[in-house]
Amino acid sequence: MSAQQQQLTPAQQRLLRPKALTAEGRFTASVDSIILNPQTKTVVHDYDLGIYGINGRYADNSVTIKEFYIQLPDDIETGKIIQLEDSEFTKVRIWYSVKSPTEHYAVRCITGELVIQRLTAGIISISGSVINGTTETDPHGNSHALALFFDLLS
Repeated sequence: MSAQQQQLTPAQQRLLRPKALTAEGRFTASVDSIILNPQTKTVVHDYDLGIYGINGRYADNSVTIKEFYIQLPDDIETGKIIQLEDSEFTKVRIWYSVKSPTEHYAVRCITGELVIQRLTAGIISISGSVINGTTETDPHGNSHALALFFDLLS
């Protein structure tokens, strides 16, 4: 059997996936008018899928984690306003998730505007915002107002 025909083990496949890089800079989130500053920020460029991923994690106490995930195509135009309600079948995704001992849920931001002011590959430098965002309803039937501002460097 040739090397090209051999299947990779799950461990080998994990090694080939793109790695999330720790990012420095500003990442501010507002959920229902409550300002949060994620302590852990990462960025990743997945060349195979053609996307950038930005992740911010905020721990408001010892057991609850709030996470923000922004996915965008790597060929996005800077300065262009993307209406989230028109991006359902694109590579643009904005997610807000809550993980606590009593509940775990993730909701997608379905309205609002995403603007990328700067995007540089290599050492990833990305700046942008999500404004006037509204999420799907969570398990309690509530939607959340969401605003994100980020200026990150990997």
